[in-house]
Amino acid sequence: MSHFGCNTRSTLTPLAAALILAGATQSPGALGQELVLEEIVVTAQRRQTMLQDTPIAVTAFNTEKIVDLGIYDVSDIGGLAPNTNIQKQPSSNSNMSIYIRGVGSGETSLMVDPKTSFYLDGVYMSKTVGAVFDIVDLESVEVLRGPQGTLFGRNSTGGALNVTTVKPTGELGFKAEANFGNDGYQRTALSLDLPRVGMMSAKISGMIMEYDGWAENDFPGQERDMASEDNEAYRIALRFEPMDSLTIDYVYDRTNNAGVPTPFQITKVKDSLYNGFTTTPFPFTFLGGSLYQDMAATVGDPDKRREDYTLDAVTEEWLDVKGNTLTVAWEFDSFLLKYIFADRDTNSGYGSTDLDGGAYIARDLLYGGGFPVPTPGFHATIDKGFIELTTNELQLIGDAFDDRLQYTVGYYQYKEEIYQSNPQTFSLPIQFFLGAGFDDAYVAAGLCNDIPGAGLVCQGTQRLPFPFPFPEADPNLNGQVDFIYGQKTESWAVYTQGTYALTDRLDLTAGVRYTEDDREGFLFNESIGQSSFDERFTNSGTWDNVSYLATLSYELMDSVNIYGTYSTGYNSGGFNSRASTFSSWQTPYDEEELFSYELGLKSDWFGSRVRLNAALFYNDYEDIQVAQFEAGSGGASSRIVNAGKATYQGLEIELTALITQGLLAELSYGYLDAEFDEYLARNPATDREENIADVTTVSRAPENSGNLGLQYDFEPWSFGALSARVDVQYTDGFTFHPFQNQFDSADDRTIVNARLSLKDINVGSSGSLRIAGWVKNATDEEYREWGIDFGTLGFAGDTYGRPRTYGVDLIYEFR
Repeated sequence: MSHFGCNTRSTLTPLAAALILAGATQSPGALGQELVLEEIVVTAQRRQTMLQDTPIAVTAFNTEKIVDLGIYDVSDIGGLAPNTNIQKQPSSNSNMSIYIRGVGSGETSLMVDPKTSFYLDGVYMSKTVGAVFDIVDLESVEVLRGPQGTLFGRNSTGGALNVTTVKPTGELGFKAEANFGNDGYQRTALSLDLPRVGMMSAKISGMIMEYDGWAENDFPGQERDMASEDNEAYRIALRFEPMDSLTIDYVYDRTNNAGVPTPFQITKVKDSLYNGFTTTPFPFTFLGGSLYQDMAATVGDPDKRREDYTLDAVTEEWLDVKGNTLTVAWEFDSFLLKYIFADRDTNSGYGSTDLDGGAYIARDLLYGGGFPVPTPGFHATIDKGFIELTTNELQLIGDAFDDRLQYTVGYYQYKEEIYQSNPQTFSLPIQFFLGAGFDDAYVAAGLCNDIPGAGLVCQGTQRLPFPFPFPEADPNLNGQVDFIYGQKTESWAVYTQGTYALTDRLDLTAGVRYTEDDREGFLFNESIGQSSFDERFTNSGTWDNVSYLATLSYELMDSVNIYGTYSTGYNSGGFNSRASTFSSWQTPYDEEELFSYELGLKSDWFGSRVRLNAALFYNDYEDIQVAQFEAGSGGASSRIVNAGKATYQGLEIELTALITQGLLAELSYGYLDAEFDEYLARNPATDREENIADVTTVSRAPENSGNLGLQYDFEPWSFGALSARVDVQYTDGFTFHPFQNQFDSADDRTIVNARLSLKDINVGSSGSLRIAGWVKNATDEEYREWGIDFGTLGFAGDTYGRPRTYGVDLIYEFR
């Protein structure tokens, strides 16, 4: 019977999985062990299976690997899995963007669902907003590549991140971690496993972390330490076992984060405007006057990371997450009945974020009477934002026909309510407002002159909103364009997936899932004529989908398996929270679908000393949801549209080799060829949608990316083992927008991380100590992490990745 699917070695009982995990806590090839690579348990099929027996492109990090790599949150694994890009978004320490095989979303609106799903202990995290938090007691992280539509459901067109935490053992144990590094980095984590009392086991864990950041702000009265963090989290896990076959797990987790996000650095003040069709000359430094001239003076070398700023609108960001999870697993003779309930509340926001790169003084007719006053290029606030999520899932997991069939049947229910208030203020060149009724006043103030043959030519800016208490200006006279949006979503799904052994070597897996999404949303936006919240627009819609999966897997020989998969993924339609017109709000964007074809190899060679896994994929992407930037007198925002079609194809290779006793080499490589076949945009000259695919580039889709890791474990002394590891991560250049990418794209980068650990130091009869020194970005590579071209606002910029960091970890464990 094939190693894939139905082999009894593939599906593990909880006891067997625990024994394997316990045996996998030492590094591969450690002294005194047989020269074989460890076996890795994954839950990529919603049941525990061996990695090499699972016909899915998945990269897994177990407990020991997490420690060896110094991983504390999921954003740390972005460069370690093929074709996987995970980054923090601008203006936030906690908002995460996940791209797998070029599929993802960078939109921060809470109305927008991600395109790669994030699961924590089997619970779907509905938004990647607020998803970067230190997960206490990480046990494993799995990166599933390709659509996971049948078992993981909605919003997994790119793939899924599956994160698992350590459960109570019922035995006394204690773990303490202390981490220290440059730029004021300090992290302390404690975990206490309590002895079982009756039928109850408990585990209590907590963490505090402080980081002073790597950039400084010199503006008086504003936050000084930027890219800084002050975080704390704790977790209480209870396990109730009233009988051998019944396990009830309850987890409460709480995270409180505060900090100042990475500063936004201006890389270009533009001299023209490009809309995908034509380039229009518009010298912002001339027509925009002193604000744009001063902004241009901050640019310097746009390829170099700035570490000193003068920003006049920088406050702390906050994140507060509360989670309750209940998991009930009841084992019967031939099946497992499992129920997962989750209730999670996320609150986040900030007083102000500064996305114009400086503090500017400019003459303003309406705010300063024509005199110089402090003037924002672009400032925004999130004074209130929350996500309230409740999910229920019932699973039936079993075997039949003498274990030739393995099946999963499930029902999933999801309820979510989101709300966000996100006012903003910014400035535009006066030239844009000619004809709006202020021409004579601008002339009188000396901001505009009548040039023969050219008409009025202005040099200066006007801050928005207009400071007048009437619609489409500033009804509340608070100096900001107020807009508030919210949404209630109810979704349900039924699904099934089964694997049947057609022969001893050939397995067939088939799955199907039906999903229905119902949404009700509202929008209040002063820029489109609303004066009070009572005038908010509302809308509702329903979307549904059937997702499929079919896999044939074949065992060519012992430890060599191939598979072919056809699968589909689905992202629900929705509403544009940043709509700048009523019609844009009333016209929702439709669902998108991805149809994937994949050939894969899972193999061990040379007595399990070499492991080679590979996948070749071809994705047909239809009705793609793309955020198109819009800026004007009504606001600076992005609107989601179904832009067209694309073809994503590529190759992924993961090679692990135990070269000699203690020496391990790990190579991952991803090749991605992603192109739009159709990209529809509205041509302002014809007011018609036209295909501009030939001038577009798929964003966040580097052609080549990879990681090479070398780890050497040896015992030079009698009191412990040394482990030396170096990782080199390479990523090709990529863009952040399909066509507005001339000034903010990322160049190729090479990041070097290294760690030297002295571990397995015996402390008493039951304790062990690990001491590690580490460095991340050892060569101090300067690279762009996220870019935004603000279109008609006249400038583009980026956030930059963290510079070289280094430090020491101390880990004591008593068991």
